[in-house]
Amino acid sequence: MPEEGAFFGIHYREVSNPMTKFVTVIKGRGLDYIVDLRKESPTYLQWESIELSADNALAVLIPGGFGHAFISLQNDTIQLYSADRKGDAAHSKHINYKDPKIGLKLPIPITEISDYDLNAPFISDS
Repeated sequence: MPEEGAFFGIHYREVSNPMTKFVTVIKGRGLDYIVDLRKESPTYLQWESIELSADNALAVLIPGGFGHAFISLQNDTIQLYSADRKGDAAHSKHINYKDPKIGLKLPIPITEISDYDLNAPFISDS
């Protein structure tokens, strides 16, 4: 089970093969991030976050063209999501959460992160 501070993302799919996700938390609490990655959008690279928890029973729909990240705010948090298509690594992309062009703000320190996310490219590198 992920511990408080476990971080996942920023993940997205190529424009040619977008994926929509429906995300909620069924145990614990987490902060879900949605990043606009549509280059033609007036809100390109802007982000929003929403706290998802078993207590508030909220969910987020993340449409194609948006990146998604998540940080656990409590030990043993369980995130549940559904996608409109099967995952395909060939179309999966990621962006470094430290990218200054996005300016993601985390409410707590990261305690766990994969090498995949830690070494993700910056916008200027992709």
